Amino acid sequence: MTNHVHTRRTALALGGSTLAGLLLAGCGGTATAGKVSGKPVSGGSLLVGLDGEPTVGFDPHVAQAYFDQQIVAQFYEGLLSLDSKGKVQPGLAKSYQQVNPTTYRFTLRDGVTFHDGTKLTTDDVIFSLKRLTDPAIKSPYTQQYKIKTVTAVDGSTVEVKLSAPQPSLYNFLARPWSGAIMSRKWTTSRTGNQLKQSENGTGPFALKKWTKGVSIQLSGYRDYWEKPKPYLDSVTYRLIPDETSRVASLRSNSVQLLSFRDLRMVEDVKSTNGVTEANGPLVSSIWLNMNTLSGPLADKRVRQAFNLAIDRDTLIKTLGSGSATFGYVIPPQDPYGTTPTASDPMYQQNQDKAKDLLRAAGQSKVSIELLAPSDPAYGPDISAMELMKAQLSKVGITLNLKLVPFASIVPHVLAGDYSDMVMMTSVLNADPSQYLDLWFAKGSPGTKVRDQHLWDLMAAAKAEENNAKRVTLYHRLAQYIADEAYLLVPYAKAVRGEAWSDRLHGYQPDATATRLNLKNAWLVP
Repeated sequence: MTNHVHTRRTALALGGSTLAGLLLAGCGGTATAGKVSGKPVSGGSLLVGLDGEPTVGFDPHVAQAYFDQQIVAQFYEGLLSLDSKGKVQPGLAKSYQQVNPTTYRFTLRDGVTFHDGTKLTTDDVIFSLKRLTDPAIKSPYTQQYKIKTVTAVDGSTVEVKLSAPQPSLYNFLARPWSGAIMSRKWTTSRTGNQLKQSENGTGPFALKKWTKGVSIQLSGYRDYWEKPKPYLDSVTYRLIPDETSRVASLRSNSVQLLSFRDLRMVEDVKSTNGVTEANGPLVSSIWLNMNTLSGPLADKRVRQAFNLAIDRDTLIKTLGSGSATFGYVIPPQDPYGTTPTASDPMYQQNQDKAKDLLRAAGQSKVSIELLAPSDPAYGPDISAMELMKAQLSKVGITLNLKLVPFASIVPHVLAGDYSDMVMMTSVLNADPSQYLDLWFAKGSPGTKVRDQHLWDLMAAAKAEENNAKRVTLYHRLAQYIADEAYLLVPYAKAVRGEAWSDRLHGYQPDATATRLNLKNAWLVP
């Protein structure tokens, strides 16, 4: 029996390093800490510049997009949590133990209440974990869990039995969306739309008001279990989609914290007095998923020609500040990722060979539609796609960009409702299987490949309990997907950069880029 008993300030040391912990320990993209001089000060209202609103809403179990997760992260919590270095530690469970490879026990913390004042119980935990695995909820996390039963051992302990070993269990339970604990009574008394417009979590901040298109106002939850946190009285997210306007708001103290997707702005932000800037780790792949079942991309030679026609070095240089690199389906600074080299045949621009492949496929002139997000936040990536379009035209490939709001792209992806290609960007996932399942899960409507060997490799990697062997298996998978040109990665990059006023103390970015540590921050005059 493996036993883990902790105080809330002690990080868990797993047999295999945790995902986010490995990320921060094993790469150059470590987080930048904010000022911490003096004792924390209670009070104050923090203004945050927001680049996009939630696309689905505040129901944590269906919150997949970053814009949803960064707000949900303040409302909800899991049995486990992530500390400032990204390591798994206790959350709503004060202690936990792995009884055997498929059995876990979690003992709940005393004094935890939901925002409506009701006490957290084992019934809420059982309900939440069953809801997460209920196909009717259509949670993007359902297929990641191998939960067989969830039962109460006593009034404060829950036992989780799995149908098979799940190496990623702790990582999923530690995130405020894939492991969120919800009030059974409150959740079952509301419709799906009501759950997306309101919240009742146990987190450090509660929803005060959401004025769509303007702001999201949060108030500090004064009965939060980790006293005296949160220090802030309130947090207001102001919607400022334009990157330049958002940075100007930081300079004028109209906001004290913001993030930016256009990483070319890093140097500009660095030059601002009284501002701390942090460029995140390279944990975002730019995915161009291909329809290999029909249309021109059903021919592997056309897919390979697409790869060989583009100049990744030029695309990367346009993003600037050393914030982009070559990448496979799993981002390079994810602990299960790896960085391609220029020697990879599919990563070398060779337009003559691309033309030869197209002629061999009998398609010297090809027209391909790329479904991509039109939101201002994706501006830098769309600029790169325009540059790529010019490169492709030189070999006879016409790339037609079809730009639509990101909120409408997600259902297209899940339903497989696109003709040739679709563009999305990844953020750090709790387990590497998530990156692949989104595009290649067998039987999923969104899967645009038919390859039993690929599915066998995915199943083997997901089930492997030895972490070193898992890393090797996922490296092989990434290479196989690149060789088959099932999914094209023009570049990988940091999810976003962050900048904040020197008035904000105690703040530290985290690997998920959702501000999990906002409860630790305070403002000084």
